[in-house]
Amino acid sequence: MATPVKSAQRVVEVFEFFAQRRAPATLTQICDALDYPASSTFALLGTLRDLGYLDYSRTDRTFVPTVRAALLGIWVNDALLSDGTIVRLMYSLRDETGCTAVLGIQSGLQMQYIHVVKGNEATGHTDVATGALRPLLRSAMGQVVLTLKSKTELRALVSRVNAQEPASRQIRFNDLVAKLDVCRERGYAVSEGLFTPGSGIIAALLAAPSHQPPMVIGLGGRIAALRSHRERYVQALHRLVALHREHMEALPQKFVAAAPR
Repeated sequence: MATPVKSAQRVVEVFEFFAQRRAPATLTQICDALDYPASSTFALLGTLRDLGYLDYSRTDRTFVPTVRAALLGIWVNDALLSDGTIVRLMYSLRDETGCTAVLGIQSGLQMQYIHVVKGNEATGHTDVATGALRPLLRSAMGQVVLTLKSKTELRALVSRVNAQEPASRQIRFNDLVAKLDVCRERGYAVSEGLFTPGSGIIAALLAAPSHQPPMVIGLGGRIAALRSHRERYVQALHRLVALHREHMEALPQKFVAAAPR
């Protein structure tokens, strides 16, 4: 992955901070949350304010995103969230299973959680948050995305990842292909305890617009719960996938990539 441009990265992180906070914030609160220096952060926020993407209240010295910021993604919202489809289905999935519902997309060699609906403490609490990253080749969500790729693409990805790993952690191409064959056959992938001790995730592919990266829905929770209720959880995931596919197929064709079945 290319070295990120720091200023661009910070702009995105500021808006992700507000997406999680859902309330105005002071300069100090933003700096503390993101571990940014105050002087450059004030300059960044001032620029976003001057461009109309943030509003500043002199009374309580807080910043908050404006409607202009919300309108940046309105055309994507029209395709995916016009009636709250994905988010509504994620809350329904959480309510049905008690587990944490996670929406992820591919971002280079990583999978990124772009929305998280927390489960209950008994079965579905897992320490994940919006913005978290998981390695594409090692995570259940990543394996679901990899089922879309050719063997040529997979070899190239394995080579790129292994070039950055010590010999003890390198991925064997044939082992990966075998895992993906199992994932395709059963329609989901599972990982346990790889990134959050005691927790695991079941993941399945979602239909996505043709101009968007692949999307994956995951159901995270305690390993014991995922094992004992596996069949029920998988059925719930597959129902969500089917309902979302119906929504996507009703959209104008220009928005829709091949929907997984």
